[in-house]
Amino acid sequence: MNYIRIVPQGEKFAVELEHSGSTQEMDVRNAYADAEDYAFYLAQRMKVDVYYRGQKIDPRTRS
Repeated sequence: MNYIRIVPQGEKFAVELEHSGSTQEMDVRNAYADAEDYAFYLAQRMKVDVYYRGQKIDPRTRS
């Protein structure tokens, strides 16, 4: 299963791509909202879902 996930790293948030069993850190953002924007940008281009703390984020109800 391929997806994007947002992972808290101290006071920052990493945006990671999980692809065919391997994880690649795409970027680290200072604020959750910035990480979420970037995650959905990538997800739209790659046609994958976005997860935060194990829960799928619905792009229509995100913050």
